[in-house]
Amino acid sequence: MKNVIQKTALSALILMSIYGFGQSNKEQYNPSYHYYPSGDPTGLFYYNGLYYNNWGSAVSSDFVNWKITEAGLLRRKVYDPAISKQVRDSLRNNNRLGGSGTIVVDKENTSGLGINGNSPLISFWHNDSEPWGNQVIGLAYSNDTTKTWTRYKKFPILDINSREFRDPKVFWYEPTKKWIMVIGWADVPKIKFFSSSNLIDWEFLSDFGPYGAVEGVWECADLFPLQVDNDPNNIKWVLSISVQPLTGQYFIGDFDGTKFTIDPEFALDLKKDDYKPSGEVLFDFEHGHYNWTMEGNAFIESPSNQALFRQGAVMGKEGMFFANSHHDRSRSIGKITSPLFKITKDHINFLVGGNHNPNDLSVNLLINDAIVRSQTGNNSGGLQWVGWDVSEYKSKEAKIEIVDKSTNGAILADHFMLCNDLALIKQREKAFWIDYGPDFFAVRAWNNYAENENRIIWTGWMGSWRYGGLEPVRGIQSVPRSVALKTFPEGVRLMQKPIKELEVLRQKHLKVSDNTFEGIWKPKKIKPSKNAFELIVDFENINALEFGIKIGVGNNQQTVIGYKTSDEKLYVDRSDSGLDDFISLFPQKNEGPLKNRNDNLKLHIFVDNCSVEVFANDGETVISSKIYPDPSSVEIQLFSNFGKVKVKTLDLWDLKMQD
Repeated sequence: MKNVIQKTALSALILMSIYGFGQSNKEQYNPSYHYYPSGDPTGLFYYNGLYYNNWGSAVSSDFVNWKITEAGLLRRKVYDPAISKQVRDSLRNNNRLGGSGTIVVDKENTSGLGINGNSPLISFWHNDSEPWGNQVIGLAYSNDTTKTWTRYKKFPILDINSREFRDPKVFWYEPTKKWIMVIGWADVPKIKFFSSSNLIDWEFLSDFGPYGAVEGVWECADLFPLQVDNDPNNIKWVLSISVQPLTGQYFIGDFDGTKFTIDPEFALDLKKDDYKPSGEVLFDFEHGHYNWTMEGNAFIESPSNQALFRQGAVMGKEGMFFANSHHDRSRSIGKITSPLFKITKDHINFLVGGNHNPNDLSVNLLINDAIVRSQTGNNSGGLQWVGWDVSEYKSKEAKIEIVDKSTNGAILADHFMLCNDLALIKQREKAFWIDYGPDFFAVRAWNNYAENENRIIWTGWMGSWRYGGLEPVRGIQSVPRSVALKTFPEGVRLMQKPIKELEVLRQKHLKVSDNTFEGIWKPKKIKPSKNAFELIVDFENINALEFGIKIGVGNNQQTVIGYKTSDEKLYVDRSDSGLDDFISLFPQKNEGPLKNRNDNLKLHIFVDNCSVEVFANDGETVISSKIYPDPSSVEIQLFSNFGKVKVKTLDLWDLKMQD
């Protein structure tokens, strides 16, 4: 899957890095067998015996071995600075697609855009429209299997007057003989449904949401039917949506061609936790800056009640207004400073968002004009609760300043409160998350399949908007995963498994079995030759409180994959996994719920130089994470804390590099 190219909606800087132009010398972390480089998986379809990826940039017969196409080579040249601008512009005009979206095979030529009796390929994507940057949906068609595209004369084909309306998914719904478009209304957040008989004229059907995780921006929707427990008489629809800046959530219900209806028992588990610290409000910006002093221009349009011009959606504000330094597309600098107040409680809690830049973007607490506490943004469009312990300054007078010294970023803040307790920092909202890691976003399934293929297979972008432009490997796709629905005592849930075709990558096989231990076990036979391997380990817990496996061990590095028995939680801890100095947000521990159903734990793990994907108990819980261990950090260890655990079997395969 290596060296496969796509056109993506990332920023120009990230695009140049993805395509290999201006990339730093971090090649040692490049993946061996993942589809790479890539941003959002987009334009996924099947045609004439081949599966296509990213607007036809690559083809495969098995989802694993990818070959770059002529169209992919042309798109690569569009971003090559060694080619003249005139030639690049000409290439771009012949491949005129916008942001992420869908390609459908119009078998019956319902659009009338096919020629010579062939089925045209129709692409749907979003673009910004001037002057306000509204996101609109465009259509292009190809009669030469993605080599060239022609934009349809009507543009846009769909516009709802929103700056956050993107990533259309389109599919044929046989019962009504209509095309269906599913699309995220990103900042509401809702999912909108439209229908068409000709792929050109679209009629609004219904909205869905908000449900579950609602404090992040919704985008990259998908919708498809699945059998429950492999029963063809029990069909449910799965609706998925990515939620910035984390991964994505899913819903289970029914679709009747007009609306999606969530299953009532599934919805019961999605009751929103409207958390807010309790205390005395100091400043909430509901009546302007109110006695705050202002320097510079950054806060001229603040307080804001919505995102400013060319600013992404802002979620999670308290009340109507919040402090916002995004004036002039975040190019202005300045600060606002509060009036004096007395610290009368042990903590100050507040909402913060915006870019993560501790040196230039910060919320500061001043005592005698000296900074004693500071907080930057979180590289997210959402405002999140944070807090300071200020007990040592109780009874002192203080000020708060919100500072923007950056010409390429903004800081957001709201609802400063004096509180007895420190604000709870939530890792993620209550929802049914597709993946509990930080690096599985914009997940999409292939739009159609070979006649004998009964699986739904999807893939996601292994990256994060929080650091996607800074990390050494800026974009790969996850291993392809087949999805299924399974009934548990608590209800029907989504399962994900790495597809069987990945076994063609297996090379040297190492195996051990049947060992009970406590503490650290270093199996001598189990050591991959490189950090590109597949590992399956079956644990039988005897009485350990916590156990698991460490990968990438060496040079004071390790990535820990563990299970907490009493909490029933799976986790991946990359706090010491290797290179992480590109942003302080990267070192972290991510965890997800996993029931201890039968006192066994099966971990199926894929490691590929800069990534680890963990599938627990046949994909009941999945955690995907980028990591950057040294190439020589390849030792594997198993651990058991506060009790013994039994390893029933452990299998390891080196995985071969793709051409």
